[in-house]
Amino acid sequence: MKKILMMALMCAMMVSFSSCTMTKQFTYFQNMDSVNLLKQVSVPEAKVKVNDALSIYVSSVTGKAASPFNITTSYIVDKQGEINFPIIGKVNVLGLTRPEVEAKMLEAIKPYFNESERPIVNVRFASFRVTIIGAVGGPKVVSVSNERMSIVEALAQAGDLSVYGKRTNILLIRENSDGQKTTVRFNMNDANIFNSPYYYLEQNDIIYVEPNKARARSADMSSYTFWTPIASLLISLSTFVISLSR
Repeated sequence: MKKILMMALMCAMMVSFSSCTMTKQFTYFQNMDSVNLLKQVSVPEAKVKVNDALSIYVSSVTGKAASPFNITTSYIVDKQGEINFPIIGKVNVLGLTRPEVEAKMLEAIKPYFNESERPIVNVRFASFRVTIIGAVGGPKVVSVSNERMSIVEALAQAGDLSVYGKRTNILLIRENSDGQKTTVRFNMNDANIFNSPYYYLEQNDIIYVEPNKARARSADMSSYTFWTPIASLLISLSTFVISLSR
């Protein structure tokens, strides 16, 4: 009887330990109370990159004066970092922020307006999007209208990490204005993520959530389940052929 009780107690302790370990693996920002969150993490201003799509709209006191500049309002930045704008032609916008593009375009079109017409240029990034793939609730491409999104918001948009997502090694892939790619790793269990200079995302960032070992084992089991009936069928056919040949 004592042996049975001891075995039951040991099993209960193992289940409890396993439960605590699993809870710790899935808990975000575990050291939140010990992290200084008063640090100022600047939100990076989006800068124009090659292949970005810019929406540019010109307005003025008299709409007729602005209409020649609004034949189209969407412009793709070419490999030289230029857009081809009506009337004024090629304009290099590579590496500029949205306000800088507005100021440059305004300066370029001013000669075509009277002083009383007071032209205004409005620019926005039509292609500010973030891609989230891997072990998440729903991989997707997220369009960002206000040019501001954190990695936490992006993962939430994708349905959060699934139970198979590796929370300690999330990969961020970023391409700069020169086309060079850099990578950064995040640990969602560590609250220091809030102080990372990469906490806020840039346009065209890619977030990849690596599957954990449980997912790999699950995939192996699925493969085993798929091949088992086929192997059984082949064995049965072989047995049948051998029996006929005797």
